[in-house]
Parts: sequence; structure tokens; C-alpha cells
Amino acid sequence: MVMQQVTRIVLSALIATGMTGGAWAMEDLPHNGAPGTAEYKRADTNFYGKGDVTRAHPSAVILGESALTRTGDSYFFKPQKKAPKDIYVETLNDWIEPITPPGATSLGIAPDAMQVREPQGDVQVALPSAPANFTPVTDGMTLPNGAVLKTGANGTAAVLFGGVDSARLIPNSEAAVQQTVTAQTRSAEVDLTTGGVFSKVGTQVGVKGEYEVHTPFGNAVAHGTDFVTVVMPARTDVWVAQGTVQLNQPDGKTGPTVTSDGVGPLKIMRLPAISDPHQSFLADTETLSMLLNFIPLADQKIKGLRDKMAGGATLTANEQAYLARLKKVPALIKLSLVEPPAPAPPPAPIVTAPAPAPVPPPPAPASVSAAPVAMVPTTPATAGTKPLTVRVRIDGKVNFEKATFTVDQLKPRLQAIAKVTPDQAFVIRAGSKVAHSQIDPVVGAFHAAGLQNVTVVATAASAPAEPAVLEHPAENLPTPGLLMHPSMEPMTSTPPPPTTNAPASASP
Repeated sequence: MVMQQVTRIVLSALIATGMTGGAWAMEDLPHNGAPGTAEYKRADTNFYGKGDVTRAHPSAVILGESALTRTGDSYFFKPQKKAPKDIYVETLNDWIEPITPPGATSLGIAPDAMQVREPQGDVQVALPSAPANFTPVTDGMTLPNGAVLKTGANGTAAVLFGGVDSARLIPNSEAAVQQTVTAQTRSAEVDLTTGGVFSKVGTQVGVKGEYEVHTPFGNAVAHGTDFVTVVMPARTDVWVAQGTVQLNQPDGKTGPTVTSDGVGPLKIMRLPAISDPHQSFLADTETLSMLLNFIPLADQKIKGLRDKMAGGATLTANEQAYLARLKKVPALIKLSLVEPPAPAPPPAPIVTAPAPAPVPPPPAPASVSAAPVAMVPTTPATAGTKPLTVRVRIDGKVNFEKATFTVDQLKPRLQAIAKVTPDQAFVIRAGSKVAHSQIDPVVGAFHAAGLQNVTVVATAASAPAEPAVLEHPAENLPTPGLLMHPSMEPMTSTPPPPTTNAPASASP
């Protein structure tokens, strides 16, 4: 699959030309690419049916296929007011390519033969004569009735039934194949036990054809049809691209029937049916995403032709006709708004403290706020150790190493320092309005950690007050490696799953 994202946008015509869902406004958001554009990235790898989304989320914003400009993995448009957080965009996606190469008039296979074609990755086969012995397949290998093919996580291969029908296994699949051919009848059967198989059912003039895919939960019966059958742990899903398929119950009772004219979205049916609308929505998304994410791995001929065009070459008429045969499958992808980066904070101003005037110290008062400018070492400073500064704030918290701590938060940091440099020198500074009751617990924290080389500096009320230093926002964060206090831990929330009243077998 090569997603065909059309990248032209006419904002003034969005509502008239394909924007559906609830009304919404846009806001002019800056972006580091084009000013005024809003940037989106794909929210997940899922593909959604448009019918599922409109039923489950009637107010969802769905943009037409020409509504965004794409650059790499980013999608852009220029909003006017407020851009929605999430949007769905309709894309056109390649369906599985035909096995026949461009311009081929014959696949070179006998009418009654079964052959392996286009194996990729891990593909193995077990013959009926040795059902437990799996060996690698080769391109063009002829299979007897009852042969079992098994694909690995990166494996895919097709089986041709006489050049009329084909069955292509997706990765992680296992199926037995057989056919019966007479002059007037042709019958092909794929017994799929796990994984999925794309089936393209042909017709022959004057020959009655039958083609069935058997699964543990139902049997898909088709005539002249293009469809895929997927076996999940508790159900079987059938997505029909063209023609008519009937999904009968394992006991033979008639089940649902779906017909597609080959235009528009795929149509789905499943057994057993899922009655819960939300679960049906999730099931549709699960298998549709599985298929549309796989198809690019198998569509190697399509890729070769597009690479040829990208290189400037002109395709032949047969090659152009081959590309024209390829069905386009519309589906929605979900995009989420990329929030623009926050503007860089201004640098913190550099404040130079004026030199205090020489004033004789007054008599020592009873409180720190009335004390003269004093240096009170608790222990002699160690020569050669550069002191670290701790500032006690008026609210009792301390600024240290470009972070703000309570006394309890500071203690583990001091203990860590004491283990490495127990003789580290510290200077505890406090302004004129900081009381003794705020300073004493800080000094006690140093002593409790075993750090004795501490000097306390207090400013007298009569001395010029220290100029206020603006605290940069980045300085109010924990230091790297420091455990965050529970009150500082980030909070996350997961929105509840969407609800929908989509019918279980409705087509997206």
C-alpha cells in the first residue's frame, strides 16, 4: 500500500468540500516551520472506517482527502481561530495488487495445478505425506491437495488455482489448500486456521466455479469476488472489496451476505456477530488496520511501477492498465495536534549588590533580624574547599544548587554530599527579615548530615538590605538525579474509550 495523501488545501472551502462532523473553530498557532500553521502528526497506526467514526463520534472533525499539506510525517494547515486537538483525515489506500504481472496473457500454470507464487520472507510448506515437516517454499512450487502453508511474522505468499483463482496469505497465517477440476466444474478450498487470506476469484466461460474459505467460526462462500478473510481468536471477519460473499456458520446454517460494486469503502461482516457497538467499532478498526498496514509489503509490482515513474520513465500501456486495475480503499487516519514549543524564558537579570556603607555595629540584639552583619562559623573552614552557598528564604525554604527545597527535601541531598566530601564548606545566608526559627532547622540539617564546615551570615536590620534577586523559573526545579517529592510528580490521565451505537455489521 502506498498511501495517497493529496496535499492541497483550500481553507475557505473546507466546510463545503469535505469537512464533516461537529462545528469547530481554529486558532492561530505559531509553528517552527511556516508561521501561523498548525502541525499535526499521526496519533496511531490504525485505520478507521468513516461510518464507524461518524456513528461513534458524531462531533468528530473529519477532513477531506485534500485538506492537509504533508511534509514527511507532519501534516499542516493554517487555522483561523482554535485548532482541534484531534482530527480524522480521509485517505485513499491501495488494495492488494493482482498476481498477474503487467501485460501478461498467461500465468504459465496448468488448469488443474496449484502453485506457490511471489513468496516473501518466512514461508514454509508441509506436504500431506509428512504433515509435521515444514520446509521453505520456492517460487513456482507445485502443491498437492492437502498441502499446508505457514507464514512467519514477515512472510507472505500466494497460491494460484489453475490460473483462475488466487489466495494470498498475510503474515502469521496457516492454511491448507486443495482444488477439484473437471471439464465443467472447478472447486477451490482454503482451510484457514489462523491469520488471513486475500482471495481473488475468477470465472471461466462454460465452467461452474466454487470457491470457499473455511475458518473455525464460519465459511466464506464466493463467486467472482475480491475479498479478504481474517481469523481472530474468537471470531472471523470478512472484508469485501468487490462481488458477493456469503458467510455461513460452521454447522452449515446460512449467515450474512454482503455485496460490493467495487467502488467506495470495504464492506464487512463477521461471525459470531458483535452486538456491543463500541466493541464492534474496535473490532472493525483492528482488522482493517491489520490489512491496510500489511498491503505495502505485498504490493511489490505496484511499488516498482511507481519507482519507475518517480525516476522519470514513462510507463507502457500495459503498465498503465495494470495500475488502473488497482482498487482504492478509502479509510480514515487519526491525527493529533503538535503543541507549539513554549517561548524560551528570558535570562535572569544580573543584580550586583551595592557595597554597604561602613557603619559601626550596634549592640547585639536578641534576634537575628536585629543582629549586626556577622560571620558566625560553626567550624573552621577547610583550606582549599570552595564554599557552597545556601540561602534561607523568609518562608523557611532554602535555595541551593539552582533549586528550592524544604528542609526535609534538603536533608537527602546533604547526606549524599557528606558521603563524598564530608569536609565541604558551606555558607548559609539569611536576609534581615529571616528569623532565627527559620535558620536553626537549616543548620540542624547540616549537622545531622555530618557536615560541620558551615558558616552562617545574617544581615542586620540597620544595614542596607540585600537587593532582591529574581528567581528564574528554571531555578525552582529539582536538581538532576534528585528524587521528586510526591507533590511534584507529574499527573497523567487516560481518556475513557469512545462509545458508539454503530451496528455490528455496518460497513465503515
